[in-house]
Amino acid sequence: MSKRFSVVFISMILVVAFAVSALAQQQGGGQFSAMREKYKYTFQLMTMVRHIGEIDKDKKYTLTPAQAKKMLAILTPWRSKPKMTQDQAKDVARKLKSVLTAAQLNAMARIKSHFGQGPGGRGGPGGGPGQGGPPRPPQGERRHFDPNAMKDFNPFYTKVAKGDTRAAERAKRWNEFFAALQVKAKKK
Repeated sequence: MSKRFSVVFISMILVVAFAVSALAQQQGGGQFSAMREKYKYTFQLMTMVRHIGEIDKDKKYTLTPAQAKKMLAILTPWRSKPKMTQDQAKDVARKLKSVLTAAQLNAMARIKSHFGQGPGGRGGPGGGPGQGGPPRPPQGERRHFDPNAMKDFNPFYTKVAKGDTRAAERAKRWNEFFAALQVKAKKK
């Protein structure tokens, strides 16, 4: 009887632990979803630019030199601006969209968005999703992610705080993206 009681007791503990874990994940996901909605244009812009990089790898949808030049004209000024509002992010996305063909836009729409996976890996708010995100604390310091740090966050800003390895990784990926655009823009 005591063996049966032990099995039931352990099973109950596992069920409670699983429920608590699921609830914690759900609450964290709710906060993240709310943050994504609040800063949706920044997230949409980051996703759009990642998708541009993806379609450019396919010969059917690759960017023309003229398109690359136009995109550089739109995006390059943002590399030196520390802030980008939601209205500005929305406007940049609109301008980029106008450069693309219907076939390219359709190809981008078919890409499954794996938020958290950008070209070359991860990065993002707090080092998680997307390619961007506010600066991380220096290694060894642990702080909880502050969703308000996303306010006016510019994912293309290239200045990196000393010791911020995640921001350095993000800047490296963006540098590679812009370098590829520049090479394409110079082609005839």
